[in-house]
Amino acid sequence: MTITLSGVSKVFGDFTAVHPLDLTIPEGSFFALLGASGCGKTTTLRMVAGLEEPTGGSILLGDEDITALPPHRRPVNTVFQNYALFPHLDVQENVAFGLRRRGVSSVRKQVEEMLELVELGPLARRKPRQLSGGQQQRVALARALINRPQVLLLDEPLGALDLKLRRQMQLELKRIQTEVGITFVHVTHDQEESMTMADTVAVMVAGRVVQLGAPAELYENPRSTFVANFLGTSNLIEAEITAVEGDELRLTALGTDRVLRLPAQRCAVEDPRPGGKVLVGVRPEKISLVHADDAGTSDASGTAGGVPDGDNRLTGRISDASYLGVSLQYVIDTPACPEFSVYEQNIERDARLTPGAEVVLHWRPAHTFALDAAQDADAGTGEEAL
Repeated sequence: MTITLSGVSKVFGDFTAVHPLDLTIPEGSFFALLGASGCGKTTTLRMVAGLEEPTGGSILLGDEDITALPPHRRPVNTVFQNYALFPHLDVQENVAFGLRRRGVSSVRKQVEEMLELVELGPLARRKPRQLSGGQQQRVALARALINRPQVLLLDEPLGALDLKLRRQMQLELKRIQTEVGITFVHVTHDQEESMTMADTVAVMVAGRVVQLGAPAELYENPRSTFVANFLGTSNLIEAEITAVEGDELRLTALGTDRVLRLPAQRCAVEDPRPGGKVLVGVRPEKISLVHADDAGTSDASGTAGGVPDGDNRLTGRISDASYLGVSLQYVIDTPACPEFSVYEQNIERDARLTPGAEVVLHWRPAHTFALDAAQDADAGTGEEAL
């Protein structure tokens, strides 16, 4: 069922936790509210659940205004981080609890179907203390889903799990949501978690949604420095627009004479003009490295040292190199940016690319984006992003 928040806000004393918020969550979608601690995401979820009363605005489920309805009268269930299982009841009875409380006498078939959905059928007679964290999480999920809610709210449900199990459960949650087909609203501070599971992500900062869209859209086309840094890693270079040529911008990285190019639609600045300052961004995995000794040679294709004509280029020196198995990660000192990050897939390793080596970095203009230079280039990287 579609959830519509219109001008919803929440104020605690002199602190505004959620500024007036307009948000539509489509029926049957997996929707994530993503942000750092204190950004207002959990407060927003609790207002949908009926656990917090909005200071202003309205909340609709479909066409029904539920703003004033108490929690038990809303067709909504919530799964919390601590699971809240009954330790004295086995898995089967924990799942059946909601049905029995509603006076449903014949629950066996429904419980069996729900345990099958979460792949816990063989563990039906175990107590919570006999289960792993991931298994307890699935019991809590089954207990919530058996009541056939129209919306399932998930408040950091994977936060207590270790990294490997958390990744497994991300896939499980997405599978279950696809099978049951109801609206899931998931609150998390984990960027990978939201991008793995959600159809749509709303990034919240200080009680406001700063960008909303599909995970790939947010990652590839961030509209603010916070989103660029909070969702993964971005290299941000101070630059000046030198020309607007049709659908392309030409820029000069400050402190260099290096000209960079990017498509105009990938610039988040309104009405970009020559002389304007921007922050040019590129993700570390979009960049390739060539040793400086090879950068001046040409091959039969007309590329210089493997650098395609038209690529954006910078020169620099490797200051740090890390071998992480799946990838090689470098930090490059360049005139445009003193700590330029580059991730390269571990396929063919050039043994010369070690600290102290002179290199050329290059990437396609289409992988470049530009943001307003008035923003804090470090937003989303410090304690506020934890």
